[in-house]
Formats: sequence, structure tokens, C-alpha cells
Amino acid sequence: MKALITGVPGFAGSHLAENLLGHNYEVYGTHLPGESLRNLHGFRGELELSAMDFHKPERIPGLLKKIEPDYIFHLAALPSVAGSFLDPLETYTVNFMGSFHLMQAALDLKQLKKLIIISSSDIYGLVKQKDLPIKIEHPLQPVSPYAVSKATCDMMGYQYFINYGLPVVRIRAFSHSGPRQARGFVIPDFSFQIAQLEKFRKRRRVIRVGNLNARRDISDVRDIANGYRLAAEKGKPGEVYQLCSGKAYAISTILKKLIKLSHHKIEIETDPKLSRPTDIPVLKGDASKAEKSLGYKRKYSIDDTLRDCLDYYRSL
Repeated sequence: MKALITGVPGFAGSHLAENLLGHNYEVYGTHLPGESLRNLHGFRGELELSAMDFHKPERIPGLLKKIEPDYIFHLAALPSVAGSFLDPLETYTVNFMGSFHLMQAALDLKQLKKLIIISSSDIYGLVKQKDLPIKIEHPLQPVSPYAVSKATCDMMGYQYFINYGLPVVRIRAFSHSGPRQARGFVIPDFSFQIAQLEKFRKRRRVIRVGNLNARRDISDVRDIANGYRLAAEKGKPGEVYQLCSGKAYAISTILKKLIKLSHHKIEIETDPKLSRPTDIPVLKGDASKAEKSLGYKRKYSIDDTLRDCLDYYRSL
């Protein structure tokens, strides 16, 4: 089976590539021109890569016809909520228009079995405590440019299925972390700072943080990547599935766990600049549909995820 991953050198894309290779897929991937391929170290030679800039969509149809993939996993996106406030237009252009051009080109692929569109739990926005855990039927009320871009991609995927029969399966992934995740997200940001404090011994070790009160449903990226594969193999076109842990962890708890792993006395200092204009208080999902229909199961604990992310930043 041929699988195409857009954004393959990215955090989740690289883990998905490893997962697919481990299940005997022929894996193709796109990357931005000049983009670092560091995340593909160790299995780069097993992939067929193509440079692709979604700002220049005229190349997409030719690439799809050349590869003729059985499955497409669309992971190429700008993933930062904070970054989306700084440049909302770029977020909309890459995330929404990139998805539009890919779906439009995919209409000509007669052999395509599934097109996996990756949405996000951020599309649910400000959710009340009584509505937790969040179910798929919950109204979409995005509160960031990133969330708006993902909500529109989610709806567009359904529209292409209903109107054109494109075999789209939508995945609403809740927060996930692990090795290779770039800075700009809470766990790698904490991990990087701790690793630096360990490396460069200072008289006073201080870690700078933003809002520690938020609670997030956090999974391991390796479990999420496995869920993407299961969605391709067992998911029903037109359907949407949630991938999550079903547990909401306070960011303060995450930080305490990481500091405990460091075996150093580290002080915590709040920096208002690290807080977002709108920060969702709590997100906790319900993965029962994915568990029942796809056979989705979590293998990694939150402690596994934190340890491996910290070790990754220690190794750099």
C-alpha cells in the first residue's frame, strides 16, 4: 500500500512515517523547500520525498498522479495557536487553502481509499465543565485563528465527502507531545528549559512559565500516529473520530512531573508574555468511538511522554 504524508518532517508526520514503515507501507512524503529533515534521521532512506510549497498549489495534481497513493494523510499545517494570533492570514492561507487545493486535486485519484484530514480539539473552544468529556457532537466554537482554520478544514472535508464522494475521514486530535516536538508548545518548552538548566550549571535555576491553570487532555504522539493509521485502515469515509486520553492534566502538574525528573531544585517564575490572548481553561475528550470502531488503544503513559520529551531535549 502506498501512503502519502504531507508535512512528513514535522513532529507528528515523522512519527506517522515510522509507524507506517513498521506496518510495511510504501511511504511518500512532502516537505517545504529547504525544510530540515532532522526528524527523519534513521529512516530517511526508506522514504520517497518531494519538496512541496502549498503556496504554489499548481504542483499538487502532478505529484498526486505520479505517486497514485492509496492513502493520504494531510498533516502539513501551521500548528501554533500563539503563532496564529501573530499572523492569522498566513495560518488561514496554509491551513485552509492548502487543504482545499489538496482535496480538489485528490478528486482525480480513482484508486484513493482514504484521505485523512487532521483537525484539532481546539475547534471546540470554550467548553463548560458540564459538557466534559467533549463528545464529537459538541458545537464548534473556535476562539483562535488556528482553531478557525482547523474547523473550516474539518467542515470542508465533510462537504467534499457529501458532494463529491471523496473518501475523507476526519480526525480531531487532542493535545499530544513526545520526542521531536518543537518548542512553542508547553511540554517541549518546559523540557528545553530544564535541559538547558541541567547543562549550564547556574547558581539559581529558574524556569519561566505562562498560564499553569489550564488543563489539557494530553496523549503521546506515538499513540496518536497509530490512531491515524487505524483511521486509514478501518475508518469510514464521511465519519469523524476523536483521538485523546480522556484525562485532563493541569499544566502545573505537568511542570511538577518534569521538574521531578530533573533531580534539581528549580524555581518557577511566571511571565505574562507567555500567556495567550485567549486560553481555553480545560479540554478533555471522549475517544470511545475510535476505541470501538478503530480499535484505538493508548500504549504510552503521561510519564512516558514527559520522560522521552525531556530526554530528547537533553540529547540535542
